[in-house]
Amino acid sequence: MSKQWKSALAAGVILASATGAAMAEDKETGFYLGGNVFYNQVFDADGKITTDTAGGFAAIPVLGGILDGLLGGSAGSSANFETSYDNDTAYGFSFGYKFESPYRLEFEYRQGENDLDKVTTGGVSTTSDDSLEVTSMMGNLWYDFSAGERLRPYIGFGLGMANLDIGDADDDVTIGQLGAGITYFLTPRLALDAGYRYSVAQDATFKTNLSEQETEYSAQSVQLGLRFNFFEAQYGVKDTDGDGVSDEMDECPATPRGVQVDSVGCPLDGDNDGVADYLDQCPNTPAGAKVNASGCPLDSDNDGVVDADDACPDTPAGQAVMSNGCAKDQAVILRGVNFELNSAQLTMNAETILNGVAETLVSSPGFEVELQGHTDSTGSDSYNMNLSQNRAKSVKNYLVSGGVEANRLTARGYGEEQPIASNETKDGRAQNRRVELKVLGDGSGVSVEPMMDDEPMLDEEPMLDEEPMVEPMAEDEVETPAPAADDFMSDEPEAAAEDEYEYESSDDEMDY
Repeated sequence: MSKQWKSALAAGVILASATGAAMAEDKETGFYLGGNVFYNQVFDADGKITTDTAGGFAAIPVLGGILDGLLGGSAGSSANFETSYDNDTAYGFSFGYKFESPYRLEFEYRQGENDLDKVTTGGVSTTSDDSLEVTSMMGNLWYDFSAGERLRPYIGFGLGMANLDIGDADDDVTIGQLGAGITYFLTPRLALDAGYRYSVAQDATFKTNLSEQETEYSAQSVQLGLRFNFFEAQYGVKDTDGDGVSDEMDECPATPRGVQVDSVGCPLDGDNDGVADYLDQCPNTPAGAKVNASGCPLDSDNDGVVDADDACPDTPAGQAVMSNGCAKDQAVILRGVNFELNSAQLTMNAETILNGVAETLVSSPGFEVELQGHTDSTGSDSYNMNLSQNRAKSVKNYLVSGGVEANRLTARGYGEEQPIASNETKDGRAQNRRVELKVLGDGSGVSVEPMMDDEPMLDEEPMLDEEPMVEPMAEDEVETPAPAADDFMSDEPEAAAEDEYEYESSDDEMDY
């Protein structure tokens, strides 16, 4: 193989492989390999032959014998001739790279042979049994157009080296070609390539020790081939993540393969907690619950009760807790546990809330709790203590009727002794009028302060569930008209009554 051939081969390989540095994120980017068959027509070629032998043309192989018969000759003779060739096939392969742009860079190898049909000089023609073999290597640059989902017309050119061989002589020449064609994708990786090529080479010179022959070379061919892509061509409706929703409509374009999605391509989230079902370790989380990255409800204090159900979210580690998340010495305000005006009779809303409290206590066997009644500071100490005790007792009675063991419950009134807000404001007084549930222990050897449940109501009359409480008068109080408020006395009775009613009727929520 000549030096020119080696240089052309090296250049072609480097040209094709160097494109790897330009790889991009586009899905239709990468290498491809193709095989082609050509139907080749070599155009008639003018030539000139010069002899250096005393025997004339007759001593020259191939064309020499033909020309000697036509012209005769002697040493130093020369003659012009025209050669025509038969049409024949050629074969080749290509190796290329598709950029993210419309361009493709390609290395092409081709080999073919065309028989000499006749040689004409001076108007006289004769046939020949010889043939012209052409082997070429070129670097091609193609530009693809989009003409439909699978159809890609292209145009381009190539430049390289060719070896022309006739008889016992050959020559390496520069060759170039222009081309156009159509690529049709049978599958995203396999394409059919049909095209046209027109190639021209510099004049070849065939030298022997007897003569020097110079001839032109140009040809055209049609080719058909298959091309295999090492990437998937993009055509038709694109669905990059393969979830059945086109990229155009897909709001979650990077969904993992096989994951079920909704109509906009996003993974299903059956409990609407923001964690897709395929990642959700707790797939039936209640609506609105805060969850962690695995889709499970948060349990900030790790007590086994999720935050959404935890009435005491800061329980110390290791403490036994009730089903509401409260441990020993922790208390929770029973929001919404209100009473009829001027009475220890529970409202209907309070009973609904206490039904939930009863369920918690029943589901937390062994825990002992204290039911605490509290008032604001309006009114006398004795009256407030009496009312708070009666209301705590009323709550206990209702819980016992709901299935909670009486010996687990202690009812105690604290009057105005333990305010949680200022009694100087309307809002503060409303906060102080409350019922709390405090956990005394889990029954495992915990010493509990003696209960006050066996003490009678402070009005010394049994409490009737449906009858309002009548407030007793303290012995040291001056008899005055009965106040309108139920758990306090005020210098401004009308305003006080309004304050109490607003608290009783508006505080419907339960921090439980």
